[in-house]
Amino acid sequence: MTKNNLSQKLYSSFREVIIVLAIALFIAIVSNSMISDNTPLFGFSSAALIKEQQAKIPSITLSEAYDLYLKKKVIFIDARDPYSFEEGHIVDAINIYPDDVSLHTQNLKVKANQGFIFVTYCDGPQCPLSKETAHALILRGIATVKVLVNGWSLWLNAGYPVSKGKK
Repeated sequence: MTKNNLSQKLYSSFREVIIVLAIALFIAIVSNSMISDNTPLFGFSSAALIKEQQAKIPSITLSEAYDLYLKKKVIFIDARDPYSFEEGHIVDAINIYPDDVSLHTQNLKVKANQGFIFVTYCDGPQCPLSKETAHALILRGIATVKVLVNGWSLWLNAGYPVSKGKK
């Protein structure tokens, strides 16, 4: 066998290996994307990282939140959509959806410097909005944040003060 024929055979074999690997990679990516709880590629998942960071945000009990309310040391942040907020919210709460935190950061930092504690809430024990909003606040340098899980339902059912409308 000549050197030229050997080179052609090696090149042909190498090309076939690359094609097989490319097809296998394509099948793996497509299969992974079809699975609802897909495995992160290359061992990294930004969603998993965010979820882990949100899990570290401290929660607050209803009685602790109400105590802060009575002492006027809390700012409640309703993370629900504006329509739900207008239908009813904790008295003096402000409505900040997770994506809108950056629009309020400057004013909230002033309140944080005055010693206020921020309590985010939404409705339902599985509602992620309060943790998402709290996480966004922490990322912007506001550390005094706690989450009242299922806050709206708990507050409402306890008979604590509520408001309707935009304010």
